[in-house]
Amino acid sequence: MNQPEARFSRAFFFLLDGARIDLFREFLERGDLPNIARYLVEPGRFTAATTVFPSVTGVAYIPYLTGMFPGRANIPGYRWFDRDRYQRRPLSMMRFRNYHGLGSYLMDRDLSKDARTLFEIVKPSSNIFSGISRGTGMRRNAAYFRRIPAALKFFRTGSWDHIDKAGEQFLMRAARRQNERFTFHTTYSIDEYSHHHGPFSERARACYLDFDRVIGQLANVLRATGQLESSLLMMGADHGHTEVKEHFDLERFIEKRGLKTLYFPKQVKRWIGADAAVMVAGNGMGHVYLKGPGKWSARPPAEEHLERHPALIEDLLSNEAIGHIIYRPHASGEVRVRSRQGEASITLSAERVTYRVHGSDPFGYGVLPAEMTRAEALERTMGSDFPDAPVQVAQVFDSPRAGDFLISASRGYDLRPREGKINHKSCHGSLHREHMTVPFAVNHPIADRTPRSVDAFPTILTLLGRTVPSGLDGVTLA
Repeated sequence: MNQPEARFSRAFFFLLDGARIDLFREFLERGDLPNIARYLVEPGRFTAATTVFPSVTGVAYIPYLTGMFPGRANIPGYRWFDRDRYQRRPLSMMRFRNYHGLGSYLMDRDLSKDARTLFEIVKPSSNIFSGISRGTGMRRNAAYFRRIPAALKFFRTGSWDHIDKAGEQFLMRAARRQNERFTFHTTYSIDEYSHHHGPFSERARACYLDFDRVIGQLANVLRATGQLESSLLMMGADHGHTEVKEHFDLERFIEKRGLKTLYFPKQVKRWIGADAAVMVAGNGMGHVYLKGPGKWSARPPAEEHLERHPALIEDLLSNEAIGHIIYRPHASGEVRVRSRQGEASITLSAERVTYRVHGSDPFGYGVLPAEMTRAEALERTMGSDFPDAPVQVAQVFDSPRAGDFLISASRGYDLRPREGKINHKSCHGSLHREHMTVPFAVNHPIADRTPRSVDAFPTILTLLGRTVPSGLDGVTLA
């Protein structure tokens, strides 16, 4: 394979955690993001992109850094349950996962060995506050050791400003390292303040403007060191946010069916002997795992679970909080989606998507072809309330850690009112467009089509003149 011509000597990727596309566009069109406009949009392009399902922090970083969907990368959620390990290794800490706090240090360990990160391919590189950091080494990983004390300070003070300030300092140091080839920088404050104060709060809105200031500072450093014209600048987000009007306790719903249920923060009480597990993340989606008639290590298809719990789907859908239920009805690769609107079956292959509606469409789409390419599926659904859903609901089941049933909340609801002492005012994680559509910008012209977040990985490699690995979910935009 011929190596592409390098158009840049180094690359920066900025992950704006929790940024809403409408707010970002509003600020940009009003002239409130002058540095982003000058250094990214004017020489390149700004557009809406789609993220992945589940649309949650950490999980939705994976496509940017590996070019793979979360299912193939084997991290299907911010929280997950490993049914085989739960059965075989009762003393293991690896039987279920919560990436909140110290658990975030296990993301590299959990990431599929088939996934190669940009940090591993483009060296030397550095990571600033992302949980995915495989390939940086300890010295260039600002997430290691430093993030936990910063998070603890947030819980004491309610302020995330000091964390973003520390990230800004790490970014400027990285910019001055002229031998560095790739830098991944994460800004968390929009996400945190959206959860605590609402996505349209003044505190959350101010973070967009502060990020623009950081871009201006970075440009000054790059100009002073003669690197501005040779630096690729790319920005994306992992998910949007929606305001929460009502809470639905998915964990309690499963418990009330007489099942001894493992969930966070009650995992210690269910260390052994659980009949079910519920893993909610972003609070807009959840994995539900059910033990079959045998051991946990056996994974019955959903039809067997529904024989034992025949009213499960109907009882869930009787609640306005539940938007969609996704499951595998048989042992084959088919994925089924149910909503109050209707039902569809989906099969995902390397290049194509098969989509068959049974009665009415569960996503409310117009008529779609029974078979489409992945690109066609995105373009035909991008303007809907559930962009790219046929591809996204199917890819999660590539992971053996995925739940038996995946629950996506309705707009305005979340699925987990208990989150410590925090009463979240906003959520993400679902299939809804406000969670799935994110801002994307790059300082180089790109293809005139809707990007997926997985497309950033091969695009960065192409523009750096690196060979793009085969077998990715993403396609270069360059």
